Order: sequence, then structure tokens, then C-alpha cells
Amino acid sequence: MITTSNSKITETEEKILVCLYYGPSSELLIRRGWKLATALHAPLTLLTVDPIYDNRYSEAREKNMAFWSSMAETLQAELIVEKSDSRNVAEVIADIANEKRITQIIIGQSAQTKWEEITKGSIINQLLHLIEGVDIHIVSVRRERQKQDEDYEAGVKAYLVRDGNRLLLRLNSLVPEKIEGVFYRSVHTDFNTGVFKADDGGMKYLICDGIASTIDTKPSP
Repeated sequence: MITTSNSKITETEEKILVCLYYGPSSELLIRRGWKLATALHAPLTLLTVDPIYDNRYSEAREKNMAFWSSMAETLQAELIVEKSDSRNVAEVIADIANEKRITQIIIGQSAQTKWEEITKGSIINQLLHLIEGVDIHIVSVRRERQKQDEDYEAGVKAYLVRDGNRLLLRLNSLVPEKIEGVFYRSVHTDFNTGVFKADDGGMKYLICDGIASTIDTKPSP
């Protein structure tokens, strides 16, 4: 991760913004933002810039939106879906950052293709010109994927038990109605936080302080 820092903000004033885009890397960015927000006791905002101007249905878009909404609810974060209109992505991010008084921004390195960087300019460079006093964390998505397996302890037998509208992680349970699987605890936390993989079909869940939210929208092949 590359970090550019201009701010002189105290810990109690921190506000974290994670910039999301459609694709499998959004989970990594949310996880990085949540870790930073937790460490700084700061509010977390998730932002995606919606480039779709018509009413066409996009299955990938709907799946991402459903996942981000679930994650925002689980992590008690605010999710903002902003239309780009005539603005470019960097301008939208800058507008939201100023409106929300954001102090730290997390963005994936692969949010732009190389051709987009050549023709439109780097989003990062544009942000540096548009925003002052904000730390920008540039996450190398490829490197984060390689590190992902190193972020978790060895798996242990566990269960997900329904409690109202929530699924709660249990390391042992006598409740007949439960989901059995393996829990991989994050090495970066003292709480029951990590990933749960169900035995039946391999459905995966993100576990945040013992509360589960769905990662997969369908069983893994």
C-alpha cells in the first residue's frame, strides 16, 4: 500500500472513505477501510460512483450493490451511491470527501485501466490536486490478494446460528437449525472476525465481531 499524507488531523477527528468499483476486489478495500476505521475509532463511509445512465439491468451491478449494502449494515458504515453526471470519478470523490469532511481515503490501484490513465489522467493525481489535507491510501489489489491467505489463522469447526434477522457465529452449538462450516479467524483482531466457509456448497460469509454477512451470492463451483 502506498500512502500520500498531507493532513494534520488528530485521531478523534478522523473520517474514513473507501472508494468502491464493480469487481471482486471491493471486499479487500472494505476490509482495509474497516481495519483502519476500527483502529482510529473513526466513522466509515463506502462510496461508489455509478456510471450507468439508463435503466438497463446489470446482474453484476446488482450483486455488488447487495453485497455492499450488507457490509455497510454489518459494519455500521454509510453507503453512498453517487451518479457521476458530467463529473469525472475524481471530482465525485473529491466532492463527497469535502462534504463529509473525510480525512483518509482508501482506493484500489486497479480502479482504472492503463488506457483510462493515459486518456483521462490518473484518478490519484487528480485527487491530489482536488483535495488538500487528506491522506490517500492506494491499495495494491494484486498484492492484497496474494496476502489474503496469510491474514487468517488455521480454520476451526464452527456454526452460524440465526438470531432474528442476523446470523451469529458459534464455535459450538446444540441448536438443530444451524449452518456448519469452518471459521478462519483474522490474525489482525482479538475478536471473532474473519471468514466462514459453509460445508454444504462452500458458501462464504464475512464475519465481523461474530456477525455474518454473505460474500457469495451463489455456491462456489
